[in-house]
Amino acid sequence: MKKLLIVLVGLAWPAFQVLQAQTSLAKADQKTFIYLAEEEKLARDFYQAMEAKWEAKVFNHIVEAEQRHLDRAVELAVNQGVSLPKSITADKTGKFQNKELQQLYDELMASGGQSLEAALRAGARVEEADIRDLKQALETVQNEALRSTYLYFLEASGNHLRAFNKNLAAQGVAYSPVLLAQADFDAIIAADGKGQGCQGKEAKQGKGCCQNKGAKQGQCCQGAKQGNCQGKAQGKRSLN
Repeated sequence: MKKLLIVLVGLAWPAFQVLQAQTSLAKADQKTFIYLAEEEKLARDFYQAMEAKWEAKVFNHIVEAEQRHLDRAVELAVNQGVSLPKSITADKTGKFQNKELQQLYDELMASGGQSLEAALRAGARVEEADIRDLKQALETVQNEALRSTYLYFLEASGNHLRAFNKNLAAQGVAYSPVLLAQADFDAIIAADGKGQGCQGKEAKQGKGCCQNKGAKQGQCCQGAKQGNCQGKAQGKRSLN
């Protein structure tokens, strides 16, 4: 009987550990996590809309990244016992539980619909907000699973911000940060990142950041040279 009891306890221990993890997340961390998860959804929804309107490659590929982030957030919520809002569980496009995020999304849609430049500026603003909020969350979070996820999101947001900055530069636009301090923004832009903000396999090779249907035919936007979207075309497709 004693041996049987030991075996049963041993089998139950992993389940107890999972249950303990699901009930140990502080309410403050839960609130922050839900906000950041909705923020990832906001980015995905907005980029999907801008890709449909402007057919810009930068939005298309960052949408794929944001979807992976949202999937990871949902999985983490299950593991940590966090109940996500219907805006995420029902995947309602453009709908958010948080009123501030709802207002931001509506403003972004109104702005981004005016021109490609405005859409790229709005995309950069989204990534600035993500970086600001993730850094703030990292200052207090104790849960290692959340910390790891936030760091992952933060690195990706830096890549995305560089991508939008590059695409704006390709249009002759010098982007200035609206949420981050100039020094912080400059440091992010100067960081190496993966492909300097471009996404996918070719990013590692320093390929450029094309913006439209021409990219599908192997023509880089604005005649990109050396992967920086400035100069003579290289005849290779970029992933932004």
